[in-house]
Amino acid sequence: MRSSVFGVALLALVVPAAAHAQATSGMPAGGRIFVSVNGLGQGGDGELIDQTVSWTVYGETASQQALQQVSMSGAVLDFGGGYRTNRFGLGAAFSASKDTNTGVVATSIPHPFLTNRPRTSVTDVDGLEHKERVLHLQAYYFLPIHEKAEIGLFLGPSFFSVDQDYVTGLGSFTESANFETVTVQTGRASASDSQVGYNVGAEATYRFTPMVGVALLLRFTRASPEFDFGGQPTTVNVGDVQFGGGLRLRF
Repeated sequence: MRSSVFGVALLALVVPAAAHAQATSGMPAGGRIFVSVNGLGQGGDGELIDQTVSWTVYGETASQQALQQVSMSGAVLDFGGGYRTNRFGLGAAFSASKDTNTGVVATSIPHPFLTNRPRTSVTDVDGLEHKERVLHLQAYYFLPIHEKAEIGLFLGPSFFSVDQDYVTGLGSFTESANFETVTVQTGRASASDSQVGYNVGAEATYRFTPMVGVALLLRFTRASPEFDFGGQPTTVNVGDVQFGGGLRLRF
């Protein structure tokens, strides 16, 4: 559903511009419509999600901590387009990425008969997904550096839609009949949020023909969605430095 909205927004930007350019130029669209398709890699150290709960059991403090290192690095699919003059342009791009992480749950539960002798356990929770879908709006300034090459500088707002899995089952446990061991029944659920961030970057384009070229793209984008992880509000920084390249078409 959100992807459809992004597509409509992109068409709303490109189609009227194409109609205007075609009416005012002898060439189809006058070469002012551009389309981009990119394969990007995203860097960054990622974010550490810390879910910690504590409560009283047998007159002492019990605690559970779930740690999840969310990696922001990975592959990003990016495509877009827009309308331009020789020096200025307006465009939109849609990017999507996905990563899977593991959470580690450390549990400490007091013993019913032995003071300061907690029972402990460590549990892994696999398959915690992180998904980003982003609509970037961009204002461009183009700087020719050669007959067939140019540098494009851009910036604008970025509309993030992010899904983040988190660990469930914290704050509960079962214990063996002899009270020597404890077991934690953990699971996972997903939280979502949408936030407005920004993007800024540059691309270097080389045209093989007036209509077909390739480009190298460098972009930094950032937003800070706020999630509710089972009653625990958590803010996570998403996006980072993206670098790659792809195809450029003009019509």
